[in-house]
Amino acid sequence: MHIPLEIAVVFLPLMGAFFAGFGGKRLGDRSAQIITCTCLCAAAVISILLFQRVALDGEVIDHTLLHWFDSGTLSVDWALHIDTLTAIMLIVVNGVSSMVHIYSVGYMSHDKSIPRFMAYLSLFTFFMLMLITSANLLQMFFGWEGVGLASYLLINFWYEKVSANNASIKAFLVNRVGDFGFLLGIFGCFLIFGSLEFKVMFPAAAGLASLSFVFLGHTWPALTTICLLLFIGAMGKSAQLGLHTWLPDAMEGPTPVSALIHAATMVTAGVFMVARLSPLFEYAPGALMVVTIVGALTCITAASIGLTQFDIKRVIAYSTMSQLGYMFFALGVSAYSAAIFHLMTHAFFKALLFLGAGSVIHAMSGEQDMRKMGGLWKKIPFTYAYMWIGSLALAGIGIDGIFGMAGFYSKDLILESAIASNTWYGPVAYILGLVAAFMTAFYSWRLILMTFHGASKADHHVQDHVHESPFIMLLPLVPLALGAIFAGWYAFDWFART
Repeated sequence: MHIPLEIAVVFLPLMGAFFAGFGGKRLGDRSAQIITCTCLCAAAVISILLFQRVALDGEVIDHTLLHWFDSGTLSVDWALHIDTLTAIMLIVVNGVSSMVHIYSVGYMSHDKSIPRFMAYLSLFTFFMLMLITSANLLQMFFGWEGVGLASYLLINFWYEKVSANNASIKAFLVNRVGDFGFLLGIFGCFLIFGSLEFKVMFPAAAGLASLSFVFLGHTWPALTTICLLLFIGAMGKSAQLGLHTWLPDAMEGPTPVSALIHAATMVTAGVFMVARLSPLFEYAPGALMVVTIVGALTCITAASIGLTQFDIKRVIAYSTMSQLGYMFFALGVSAYSAAIFHLMTHAFFKALLFLGAGSVIHAMSGEQDMRKMGGLWKKIPFTYAYMWIGSLALAGIGIDGIFGMAGFYSKDLILESAIASNTWYGPVAYILGLVAAFMTAFYSWRLILMTFHGASKADHHVQDHVHESPFIMLLPLVPLALGAIFAGWYAFDWFART
């Protein structure tokens, strides 16, 4: 039976989650790992094939799976829509997720609930794929809420820990605040467009730019109000200032979860949503201004907090929040391609940093406090090299006109777009982004120096057991490291020319 690639790329992770989740006891740990990893690797390969068809050859794929429901004048199909934006996201989500799955085979090898963990990882990936391939807002909301559910399950995977319980509940509740705004935005879209289908909404946006409606007892510009409500949803998922408090606590989950949440799935959902709905935001200049200001303030605030952290995973978590701020202020100055470019490069080096940090924690017998590390570079040289690559890419090191790490190209494009925007707030975002870039470089070097250099501050028992991670954990870091080095240089012209 022939299964279209666009269906396989989305439902392979769900199939892996189903078999690992419901057949875990019969299959055993190893079989659950093999099935989920195989499904994700196959989905990653298919993502590359679809990228060729869609992004490079110019094809747009629309595939209606079924008619979902009719309710009054609301009619919704369950359909897959794959354009260039989705094709890029498929590479990011399935590429990083497949590496995280393989890494987890080694990292979680001594856990007592391996099938459940692998099932949750695959389910998380499936919901993110549903979100990015959606052809309407209701289907996007299904994926949106599914990602929130899966993040709750993964953050609380070690549910015996009270801190994990609290962190998962916090993430769930804070995201519900943002999701309420998203839901109101969806209601508003149906009110003025009469449909939730993107193919209906986007062409009609220009004609409704001057429309007003009554909201909370006052008359407001309709599109601006709707876009602000939608952005509140994005603020929750992408941890922007005000709805960011769940993000550092999400570190209570296993390190592969941190890599998946922070690099490829949950936190990038808000960026994707605003980019997908850019035809609406372009007719809501007030909303774009708010997006820029919130993004710039998030960028500088998170970078300043990152300077003071001692938990190795929290330093990287706050760097994620800061980099998301860059993406949002790029969106706010209508540099959508620059924002997605940074989303793509960020996925490579942030996954590399988190999985590298997991390798450090593995070597240090679970220790995460950098004040109790030091002198590790000789004992775990491969991890040390990977962390250097990730840190250089995060800091955006490069020489203009010659070569730079991935973050160099995408950050530079964002800052250039901000300063060149014909707005009063673009230059403000540029200044804050520039200061945050220097802070990023500082806490990146601080992490490397405290962790790998100087005298060891660990006790003798930990020092005696420091060892390099097994091959199954180091292997997935290779493609991520290659992406952190070359992705920006290779893809710059694709994003800069649009």
